[in-house]
Amino acid sequence: MAITVKDFAIGRKTFFITPDMSLFPETYLEDYFALGYECYFVEYNKNMPLEQKIDILVSIFHDIILIFNIDYTITDLNWFNFISDLQFKYENKVYIGVTFVKRPDKEVKGKLEKLFNYDLGIKCGCVQLEYNKSENFFIIQKILYANQAQGRRKNIRALCTKAYTFVFNHEGTQYSGTMQDISLSHFSFIYPNGKLDVKEFEKIEAMDFHLKGLLIRASAVLMMKRPVGENDTLYVFAFLDDNGLNGLSERYRQLVIPNIYNLMANNYRNLIGKVTLSMIENKNLPNNVEDMEINL
Repeated sequence: MAITVKDFAIGRKTFFITPDMSLFPETYLEDYFALGYECYFVEYNKNMPLEQKIDILVSIFHDIILIFNIDYTITDLNWFNFISDLQFKYENKVYIGVTFVKRPDKEVKGKLEKLFNYDLGIKCGCVQLEYNKSENFFIIQKILYANQAQGRRKNIRALCTKAYTFVFNHEGTQYSGTMQDISLSHFSFIYPNGKLDVKEFEKIEAMDFHLKGLLIRASAVLMMKRPVGENDTLYVFAFLDDNGLNGLSERYRQLVIPNIYNLMANNYRNLIGKVTLSMIENKNLPNNVEDMEINL
């Protein structure tokens, strides 16, 4: 299945730049995903300047928050000057915040806050992290909430690969295929026109899903359908739990959260890898980056 960069770029995304994973482990990103925040780590490596990595992100995503860990040391890089240059370069295209680990001297905290919040005027704040990573979970969650990192979405949809399939029976006929996308509340798939006769708000019992090695069974209700192209129809279903309420049952929800987040993270890495390779080959970012296709 192929998608375009534009398809993947929809929605607000937060990137933590050079995070300290001893204080902020990557597993937290799965928990933030469950709360409706789409977040990724951007690590530093010597093969590509950090500025070029930021250029790639800004070229792909048009609604992003960048949170810099200013305790990370990069030779010949001054974080204040680097972030100041980024703000001048991108103007209002990105929202920037910074984090730093707790300082023994309280005056240092005040100086850093003045430097970034007032002198530089970053929009997402200069926030102190604690030495306790469990406390940092809630500190970072507050950063995301305060800066409306959810955007307009309550549930983040992940574009599916061929490893995400469904099968169900309806009125004596079995249907199967590959899902188009999936979230913790909804999923969709495309089927040929006239091949599936399901009315809007009709409930389908006991649908089986194979999510790249994870097998689940859930009921679902058809929320909408619309034509796609000349010969197909897009069906959008909402999951129903054991009580008939919208969403997955709790036993499946806890299994599906890391599964879908890993799907999103892998799609993100594939996307960044392809755009980076194109940039290296062409000595510059491609002009048609939004139209580039990524094979899932």
